[in-house]
Amino acid sequence: MMEKALQTMIDNMPDKTGKSLAQWFDVLSKVNIEKHGEAVKFLKTEHNVTHGFANTIVTLFKQQDKSEVDLVAQQ
Repeated sequence: MMEKALQTMIDNMPDKTGKSLAQWFDVLSKVNIEKHGEAVKFLKTEHNVTHGFANTIVTLFKQQDKSEVDLVAQQ
């Protein structure tokens, strides 16, 4: 079960960032940046995503590899 604040952030993502979480996962999967900070910087500089959203997107993207739960399916 996701935290309510996190779910709200995911729900607001398309309006605030122009893309859904699944679309951001697609963007990150194409650039193959290993380090968390570099991926956050990439989203902030290349896509004008605010730090809070960029950090959340990267955190969830990194977790999907380790998690048996499909976060995108929960959207």
